[in-house]
Amino acid sequence: MLLVTAVFFSFFTPSAIHAQVDQGSITGVVQDSTGAVVPGAAVTLRNTDQGITVETKSTSTGDYTFSPVRIGNYTVTVAAPGFSTTTQQALTVAVGQQLQVNVTLQVGATGTEVTVSTAPPQLQTDESSVGQVIDEHTTESLPLNGRNFTFLAQLSAGVNVSQNDTRGNAASGAFTANGLQSAQNNYLLDGIDNNSNAADFLNGTNYVILPPVDAISEFKVQTADFSAELGRSAGAVLNATIKSGTNQFHGAVWEFFRNDKLDAADWFENNNGTKKGKLRQNQFGASIGGPILKNKLFFFGDYEGLRRVQGTVLTGTVPTLSERNSGFTNLGDLITGQSGAPRTDTLGRTVPFGTILDPATTRATTAGALDQASGRAATQTGFVRDPINTNCAASSNSFVGCTLNQLPTSRIDPNAVKLLSLYPTPTTGNFTSNYTNSPALYEHRNAFDTRIDYNVNSANQIFGRVSFVDDPNFIPSIFGGVADGGGFQQGIQTARSEQGVVAYTHVFSGSMVNVARVGANHLHTTRTGTLGSTSGIPAQYGIQGVPQGNSNGGLPAIIISGLNNIGSSDYLPSDEISQTYQFVNDFSKVIGRNSIKAGFEYQDVHFNTLQPPFGRGEISFSGNYAGLPGTTGDQTGRAQLLLTPTAATVPGGIGFVGGSNQVQASSIAKTYDKRSYYAGYLQDDIKFTPKLTVNIGMRYDFFGPISETNGAQANFIQYGGPLNAPTFLIPASGKTPRALSSTANNPSLNGNGFLDLLAKDGITLLSTDAYGQGVGKVSKNNFAPRFGFSYAPNSRLALRAGIGYFFNSFENAGYGPNIGRNYPFSYSYTFTGTTDSAPFATGVNPYGTCASAGPGGSATLEVGLTCAAFTPLAVQGTGIGLQGLQFNFKTPNTISSNLSVQYGITRNMSATVAYVYTHAANLQVGPGDNRPSQILPANLSLTGNRNLPISATNPSYVPFRDFAVGGSYQVNQGSSIYNGLQTKLEQRMSNGAYFLLTYTWSKTLTDANDLLNGGSLGGYRAPYIPGGGTAFDWGPAAFDIRNVLHFSGGYELPLGKGKKFLANSRLKNAVFGGYSLNYLVTLQGGQPITISCPSGTTTGTGCISLLTPGQDQKRGIQLRTVTSGATSSIKPFFFNNPAAFQQPCLIGGTAANPVPIVNSPAGCVPLTGLAALGGKPGTAPGPGFHRLDFSLFKDFAFTERYRLQFRTEFFNILNHPNFSAPGFGGNGVTAIGNSLNFNSSTFGQIGSTRDAPYDPRQIQFALKLYY
Repeated sequence: MLLVTAVFFSFFTPSAIHAQVDQGSITGVVQDSTGAVVPGAAVTLRNTDQGITVETKSTSTGDYTFSPVRIGNYTVTVAAPGFSTTTQQALTVAVGQQLQVNVTLQVGATGTEVTVSTAPPQLQTDESSVGQVIDEHTTESLPLNGRNFTFLAQLSAGVNVSQNDTRGNAASGAFTANGLQSAQNNYLLDGIDNNSNAADFLNGTNYVILPPVDAISEFKVQTADFSAELGRSAGAVLNATIKSGTNQFHGAVWEFFRNDKLDAADWFENNNGTKKGKLRQNQFGASIGGPILKNKLFFFGDYEGLRRVQGTVLTGTVPTLSERNSGFTNLGDLITGQSGAPRTDTLGRTVPFGTILDPATTRATTAGALDQASGRAATQTGFVRDPINTNCAASSNSFVGCTLNQLPTSRIDPNAVKLLSLYPTPTTGNFTSNYTNSPALYEHRNAFDTRIDYNVNSANQIFGRVSFVDDPNFIPSIFGGVADGGGFQQGIQTARSEQGVVAYTHVFSGSMVNVARVGANHLHTTRTGTLGSTSGIPAQYGIQGVPQGNSNGGLPAIIISGLNNIGSSDYLPSDEISQTYQFVNDFSKVIGRNSIKAGFEYQDVHFNTLQPPFGRGEISFSGNYAGLPGTTGDQTGRAQLLLTPTAATVPGGIGFVGGSNQVQASSIAKTYDKRSYYAGYLQDDIKFTPKLTVNIGMRYDFFGPISETNGAQANFIQYGGPLNAPTFLIPASGKTPRALSSTANNPSLNGNGFLDLLAKDGITLLSTDAYGQGVGKVSKNNFAPRFGFSYAPNSRLALRAGIGYFFNSFENAGYGPNIGRNYPFSYSYTFTGTTDSAPFATGVNPYGTCASAGPGGSATLEVGLTCAAFTPLAVQGTGIGLQGLQFNFKTPNTISSNLSVQYGITRNMSATVAYVYTHAANLQVGPGDNRPSQILPANLSLTGNRNLPISATNPSYVPFRDFAVGGSYQVNQGSSIYNGLQTKLEQRMSNGAYFLLTYTWSKTLTDANDLLNGGSLGGYRAPYIPGGGTAFDWGPAAFDIRNVLHFSGGYELPLGKGKKFLANSRLKNAVFGGYSLNYLVTLQGGQPITISCPSGTTTGTGCISLLTPGQDQKRGIQLRTVTSGATSSIKPFFFNNPAAFQQPCLIGGTAANPVPIVNSPAGCVPLTGLAALGGKPGTAPGPGFHRLDFSLFKDFAFTERYRLQFRTEFFNILNHPNFSAPGFGGNGVTAIGNSLNFNSSTFGQIGSTRDAPYDPRQIQFALKLYY
């Protein structure tokens, strides 16, 4: 009903006026010198940039309002009989601003004039939102590395940036505001949606169009309690406008230049003796705006290009030189290069850390029983192996000092040798981190904007804009070529964006205006591996069955413990399109003291995705089959790759152990997702008195269900749903293959067809179109009331408060949870080999009865993906993941409130103190599906042997044992709470100086972190265990930074023409005049870190370390000497007291009676139930961030209109290293192994600087010609 009412008011009623989304308003009271109001006064508003005038009259209460008002410069002239005509000059309207201009008339002849040239005080007296305007001068003057204006949003109080960003968005200006996720922010450009709806921000930005700095007129960041006019999001609104032409031609030409010769080296480059990466960067462009017809038709255009070649220093681990020189038969460096303590096997024998054990000697042991192969009595029940090719007998008490790790050539797979030979030669003698490369990143960006403004007459105005960005780049991998070794963010990328908007404003009268906008944006991004367009490579290395073509070329991702991966990354190729069509209408009118506004918005949103998780497959060699059973960390994966599975060579041995531990494969399909968004609102700003304004609003948002254009999606509903039982819901019409329609049981699949397994696991197939194009229900009760007030008891003080309800359902969750990835449209296999904790019944045999399997059914390298079926009818469904979305989808919502006090210290300086509170509910979280619902002893198999019936000896602890454990399941049950004290001291330009100082102390607690950046800190440990749930992992948000201070500003030195000193000499002015300084200081604390347990305590749940009472973590950067092989080096560490953390005991016993195993590991804390899962997440704040950016300008004025500006900009001028948090891997950096394991020698070790390669001091020169 409210939506219908809003539409009615929007088009047919005289609703009131206040600031439009991309514009502002001017309002005030006309009074005489005694304070009495003056009704009927003639008020004229003149735009001094474009010469446009608008007239109105003051009401019976003396009030007047002009709205909407295009941002820019104005004068207000007031005339009334018996009073002098008064003109207020120097008025500047900011985006979204309600500028209060009260005019006091003096008694006198009507023909006399009074001019007021000082700007009114900068108090916010007409509305209660929290935010910050960044004007044109600030945007163009502050030092910005990369010249991305959105970074300046971080100057606002309540805004911070964390390093927990796996998608690279932080490098493009992404931020969080008031404890809400960055995906909940809303980007507007000229009043039109500018948000990327791509599944996972493949191009690395939250927005579609990024205009150059010199094209931005100004922008406003609204972080809390904005009016009902703004919706779609619950986070901040970044509202920017592009410049318009004026009656004078104005513009600029610029060139910004950077070169690595001017920059400092990164801390790790200095420490490792690594040469700085190459940098050649040119950022250049021009803008021009002016009249086509004076006072009538105006234009503005800009172009900017970026050419960048940047060496990226990448470090990783490759086989050692002695391993390569031996043809990979001598792997002795696995022992000499590692510092782990010797271990004891189940026969009581001492085995050096890193020893390769022969898979062909794998056998079971029973405590107290005689082992026939060695003649020794077993000390433990489990599995054991003997060292390969050793000169010591199996009966030995210790293998220390024996000949070890020498592989027989007869056992080595030649294809494995060819793969390992792809690794480059190490660049150092270390065993780990022994290879460094500086490949070059290339970027070739072109962008332009064109805007036309047409003032048809005083009642009709039209503007239109077209924007375009083309940004192809190449992000290199560590190895390149066939070896590749890149991650998801590396490869060949294209990104093209287009946006258009047309707006029509009709002024019915000085108090009634309608603004209609139509807009569209389009973003298309692709990314492929280094050799994505090259087919046939896997077969050259003996790997069969790998789909090629369609940008899917290159090797599979091959995971080898102890070495960097080789092959192309998972989830490549990627091809994503985000496309939005939008219509917005706002109709408003002033009636007495009321400014009532109504509007309607519609968006048609499309987002297409091609992103197979394992399009070429992923093959893993963990080293478990060539290491000590039941242990990890020996890094024997290379040996497991090399050794061909063979028959057992010892009595009672298990044959054909070996091959890969896990093979994953995916079909390749594209989804064409879409949804609709409708919104309507009513807003009334009531000026009860000149001192008190009350803001009342109501908004309704409807977020339509996500549907697939061809009906190619299905929803696995684990709980609830239309049948209140496990359901696989699929549209009855659309692109449904016959595998789910006519074929209920395919005999050739031996009962393992997808439908067979659904029935076997008690999942009902429901094919229906009862829910339209979607496969679930969405909420229709998204009513969002807003209330606030502003009270100004005098001209220096403003008291404000606001509270409101906000909805957001446009969260980019990545492609992983997409329900278009369900069978039969898209699906992934996971074939998992036998583990040391379960019987090796028939060797590894992950493929079951696959005819192409290796010896004994093993998953040898050559088997590749031949056992994976890529046509639905051929699929054996075992191990397929199911993707699910809560059937009754609740719209995420936030209650936001603030209380603030603003005091005008001077006319140009004000101070603000605010308390801001947000409480978000129904946040989308991903606990996964098919997980256990009880505390289980450690080292169990959750599904048992899927080829055998469930029994007491072959139990299953998950509800759907024939499908993948932990598939994607998205539900709306997360929440967050934010409390923040936000302070601000601001001075607008006065006497050549301006500044903005903000400090925020805040705390954010949540159980729902950003879905794209790791979900919950440490993951959800017990989402389905009674007493657990997602709330069990309530704790500090990943972006919870308690203290943040920003200090920015500039100062024009008082030297030269027009200044206080040296003003009368042309020579002195040329030498000393025209200088200005600008600075940007950031000081902030660290973000939370979760220290996981060194050993998992149970099966199917996570574990977080406990804090030791009375022990200080001793956090802080500490430099220590680390020895690797024969090499020693200095490394930074952050956690300096491992004793501050404790491990809960492993759980033993049975599933029916789980009990802690005391002293395993030694010194652990015996706990039962959920307590065995350890402590809370995020208990250890990481390293802070401190940075000073500085710039020096020198202006050479040729005439009043022409000046040349030379700039020198210093980023991190003090060259202060800002270290990453331990465990962080990103920006091409691999995290230090075990750096969050407090039992490891690398605990707390830091592997990179936070913003590498942008962390060290960098210098940029620029020339700008203004005209």
